[in-house]
Amino acid sequence: MTMRNWLAAFGLILAMLLGHAPAQAADADPFADIAGIVGKSWRGEGTGPDGKPMVDQSRWEWALGGKAVRITHILGDLSYGGETLVFWDKGAKTMIYHYFTTAGFHTQGVMRADGPGKLVAEEDVAGHPKISKVRSTLTLKDGVLTNQAEFLSDGKWTPGHTITYREAATADLPPFPKAR
Repeated sequence: MTMRNWLAAFGLILAMLLGHAPAQAADADPFADIAGIVGKSWRGEGTGPDGKPMVDQSRWEWALGGKAVRITHILGDLSYGGETLVFWDKGAKTMIYHYFTTAGFHTQGVMRADGPGKLVAEEDVAGHPKISKVRSTLTLKDGVLTNQAEFLSDGKWTPGHTITYREAATADLPPFPKAR
């Protein structure tokens, strides 16, 4: 797997952090269980599918007056980043999200709780030359977020990456490099 393949799943990883709550009642706050994640920046370290170490920085913010969460992330070497918008689909009673990347592909997916502190997410990938789907498992324990992802490419699921996030010392992210 190339670094780009790993990155295809990155948006999902971050988005999954938002959805660790079980399906919510119509009048309950669907973001209640993740409110402690939002309003913070996170620094993740891990190894991509190419075996190389990587660092990712992300910022979680309330969006649309608290009806959604926006996650912006950028790799430590500034080679790639993206933005995810997550919201509660009241009709479907699930978290859904859309992820847009600096590499030109995008994804959309759904998330479900799978026990306390565990979230499973699945997304469809559009515009990536090899990856068509990503599925990830995120575990939140003692303020540490761990994500494991796998990719569907050429009809086969392959391991993606494991990355561990901790709250960042600084809230600011580096700016995206200008493309124009």
